Amino acid sequence: MTRNLLLSVVAGLVLFVWGFVSWTILPWHNAVANKFTNEAAVSQALKENSPQQGIYFLPFSEKDHGPNQIGAFVNVLPQGTEMNMSKLMAIGFITQIIGAFLVLLLVSYTRSFSYWGRVGIFSLMGLIIGFVSHAPYWNWFGFSSSYVIVTIVDTLIAWTLAGLAVAKFVKPIQVDL
Repeated sequence: MTRNLLLSVVAGLVLFVWGFVSWTILPWHNAVANKFTNEAAVSQALKENSPQQGIYFLPFSEKDHGPNQIGAFVNVLPQGTEMNMSKLMAIGFITQIIGAFLVLLLVSYTRSFSYWGRVGIFSLMGLIIGFVSHAPYWNWFGFSSSYVIVTIVDTLIAWTLAGLAVAKFVKPIQVDL
């Protein structure tokens, strides 16, 4: 168990570093996002029409959806956001470690798998995580295909890199079925 905790930190660090590279160095996330032409006007409209923090759908009622009807899926933070990067990065790193621990737990049950087989499990988990997390946004909320594909590929790469870093050191758990 101690070994898996240490490997979780290593894999979490790989995931965290990849996230930094993916979001700050590579151009692909910005390439699939758009900027409002008048951010001040949109901000004011959201502030005036969003009574509390949370997720908003436009139109809210399913019966109001249709051709030529603008649609939006928005997380509104009326009080703004405090960009405490130290806090945000610490929470992000901890969540990566927890995710890595859960995947490592699964991989440790694959005692007959080779190194590349265990890396494959990490990659498959990345694909599953990316697909299950983001494909519904494409289907139900009309997120662009390019956004969804970039996000799924990003997740797949992250988990493959984590697998490459730790799969060699995973000790199989002996399980009698």
